[in-house]
Amino acid sequence: MNTGLISTRYATALLDYSIVSGQEKEVYGRMKTLSEVYLLVPQLRTALANTAISNKNKKQIIFTSIGGSVPSSLDKMIDLILKNERVEVILFIALRYIELYRERFGIQYGKLITAVPINKENEEKIISRISNIVGENLEIEPVVDPDLIGGFVLHLNDLRWDASVAGELTRFKNKIKRQEAENA
Repeated sequence: MNTGLISTRYATALLDYSIVSGQEKEVYGRMKTLSEVYLLVPQLRTALANTAISNKNKKQIIFTSIGGSVPSSLDKMIDLILKNERVEVILFIALRYIELYRERFGIQYGKLITAVPINKENEEKIISRISNIVGENLEIEPVVDPDLIGGFVLHLNDLRWDASVAGELTRFKNKIKRQEAENA
């Protein structure tokens, strides 16, 4: 089975249908929730893989895992996934939908890692400045990592900006090692 091809077909169809229905943003949010829950809750994976559980019950499990009621376009897609016995690739469909949505609407995804939680106002200021630099819409996930000591690290696609104290200390340590190696 070609998981990539199958998930791309389902995700593309869902994105196109949800756009026509005006539900693409809501479906996007639900697919992000589904992918997070699927990875964090092993019981969800077990339940969906269980052949003894009916499709009706699997559908209810999926609905519950993503917050109850879902847009009609996603409801129909879940019916199709269950009917065609593709529930084993539902995570890949969700992840591919997220990718396609971001591509279609020009959204760059990244993570802003800070040593301490930052308030919403400062987070928005940082995102706004970064958005002005890269010239695109951004979706930034805040992450807290006390090991940074201070400052921040920004991951945006394949780029990494390290303005953390820990990063500066590492660069300083490496510089000293290089100087010692040159002097030896």
